[in-house]
Amino acid sequence: MPMIEFAFKHKLIKLQSDNDLDCSFFDNISFIYYLMVELSYLFGQFCIFADIYYNIMKIIFINALRILMILVIIISCGVAYVVYEDTLAAWWIPVGVALIIVIATIPFYKGWIWLTTMDNKVINCCCHLVCVGAISCVLFLGGNYWFADSASTHEEKVMVQKKYVETHKKTRRVGRHRYVSDGVRKEYYLQVAFENGNVETLHVSPSTYNKTKTGRPKILTLQKGLFGLPVITKGL
Repeated sequence: MPMIEFAFKHKLIKLQSDNDLDCSFFDNISFIYYLMVELSYLFGQFCIFADIYYNIMKIIFINALRILMILVIIISCGVAYVVYEDTLAAWWIPVGVALIIVIATIPFYKGWIWLTTMDNKVINCCCHLVCVGAISCVLFLGGNYWFADSASTHEEKVMVQKKYVETHKKTRRVGRHRYVSDGVRKEYYLQVAFENGNVETLHVSPSTYNKTKTGRPKILTLQKGLFGLPVITKGL
């Protein structure tokens, strides 16, 4: 750019000396030229700033999506576990349905590169397995439970065979890589036998556990789920 400016000034001076033109004419041309140079410079700086701003916002947006996706997976697993406890079905049924969906959609594993930031086939397939599997599982169990047929509501008498409590230690973080004991957490279970001979272990509330007697019958309210799996709507 300095060479261009020098050449331009030299040309103007030469023209001015040769033709004895009015200085104001050349001053106006010089002003317009310098104005165009400054505007070009400012436009270039603006483009650089816009590009930097775009890249920063893109990184922030992608990271926010990654955090959101991790939260969705954690919440999906938690909701699926809670709903499964009120669903009378073997564990392999929802897991099998989720695996079928994962296998059917495995050709789209490259779509998870934005989450893994890697082009590794194994890592992206594992990411696909976890994400699609968790979401498929919660949609299957949740849909079966939340869209159960209310017209199929009926009561069923079960026999309480056993009741027991599981105790789990709770910990609390007090520093980096340091945890201390923070009491215990109790979970209450009933082992019941249905009229068709099936035996199920049910996770119940403390009040239900205390009211229930071993060897005595208990009434549960059931409905037929959307996908045919019976769900317990009352009695736990």
